[in-house]
Amino acid sequence: MQIVMEREPKLSKIDHLFVLLAEGARPAFTVGGKALRKAIDDAQFGGRGDESITILSGEPRKTTLIGLGKEDALSIRGVRGALLRVAKIAKAQRDKAIAVLFPYVIPKLDAAATMSVVAGFLAQADYKYDAYITVKKEDKQPHITATIVALPEIDAKLAKRIEHEVRAVAAGIRTVRDLANGPGNLVTPAFIGNRAQEVAKEAGVKCTVYGKKEIERMKMGGLLAVNRGSDEEPRFIVLEYAPKRAKTHVALVGKGITFDSGGISIKPAERMEEMKFDMCGAAAVIGTIQAAAALELPVKVTGIIASTENLPSGSAYKPGDIITMMSGKTVEIVNTDAEGRMILGDALHYASTLEPDHIIDYATLTGACVVALGSEAAGLFSNNDELAQKLIECGERAGERLWRLPEWDEYKELIRSEWADMKNSGGRWGGAITAAVFLKEYVDCPSWAHLDIAGTAYAEHETGREQRGATGAGVRVTIELLRSLSR
Repeated sequence: MQIVMEREPKLSKIDHLFVLLAEGARPAFTVGGKALRKAIDDAQFGGRGDESITILSGEPRKTTLIGLGKEDALSIRGVRGALLRVAKIAKAQRDKAIAVLFPYVIPKLDAAATMSVVAGFLAQADYKYDAYITVKKEDKQPHITATIVALPEIDAKLAKRIEHEVRAVAAGIRTVRDLANGPGNLVTPAFIGNRAQEVAKEAGVKCTVYGKKEIERMKMGGLLAVNRGSDEEPRFIVLEYAPKRAKTHVALVGKGITFDSGGISIKPAERMEEMKFDMCGAAAVIGTIQAAAALELPVKVTGIIASTENLPSGSAYKPGDIITMMSGKTVEIVNTDAEGRMILGDALHYASTLEPDHIIDYATLTGACVVALGSEAAGLFSNNDELAQKLIECGERAGERLWRLPEWDEYKELIRSEWADMKNSGGRWGGAITAAVFLKEYVDCPSWAHLDIAGTAYAEHETGREQRGATGAGVRVTIELLRSLSR
């Protein structure tokens, strides 16, 4: 959805006006005047969270009121749900030009941040991945332009800046969603490498893609071991956004398993098709760097992606194997389905050699994290309290919740091996934590964070605020963090 922000849009050019109202609250409107106020009063609209009504009027011809629930309970979560309803109604009624009036400031945000959140989520609300549907029901669906009615505190210059920022982040998120929603037979490690190069060229970012021979020369034993069962060769991808005035260097590391069968420790057949989403961490790195470059953020960002399939075959790595990682540490394989940490171990070691100020990794790493947090928050693990707190605060502002879990050294006992330096799985108990503790062994940086996005990277089915499929998790919170580091 194309987003525009104006303080006083001309309603005569709008097909459909959407007014988002809290329960019992009647704030002042910057558009519509007394006519809109009277229409709302005549409709006896209460503003409950489950309430909506469409009124036929003069200019614009249609006005839809959507409830937000109680004003003192306003949240980004609730606003997202209302914006998804806006998109659904606009698409169903084939509107070309809509306007959205949200006359509140979300608690803990200022007016500019509120407008950014509203515009950002509305920009994504009509997304649909239909690249392989040959008969599209929506072929005649007009492209929607949405005008956000700016709050009184937002002047024209600030409105244009918010517009630009929202479009940049929305483009990055769309890259993530398109990559992650693509089928595994198309989105291979080579495909991710090619797409990273395309995005880098468009964004003016350097991109280097290493093939199997280079990976062998770098002695990335974890990546090579996981790749052994696949006919698709692995890729190791490095993107470098390096503005001249940057004083801070952040390395972003992404897990790029383009399809995860579990390998020899094979997964159940039910819902295995969702394992195409096991490269959402890699996609998040590409989309974040795309957005950072478009925003010209004064922070050096290096994106690092390890990518392969994890399949069973006569050459696949096996339980009982001992693998020597790029760092020289050895790992006993007890579960070939614990493959993400194997490729990330090499990638995190590589990132550490660059000596960045901060390292952040993204991975759909463990089902245990989904058991713990569901789809409401990503698991956050960090060796640095300041970075962890900053990420949590950035997530709250951006609408991407993070919940911190421990990475205490006591958990190392669960991955201790009799035959190697460590095991690649600690078993059922504390599974998300032992995976993070494993990763920590390959980090040589005093400020590192691991985001387990297994529950937030994709939606198994449509919800009241999210379409089915990839969500673009990781981009919003990281861009917010990069902004905070550049202030």
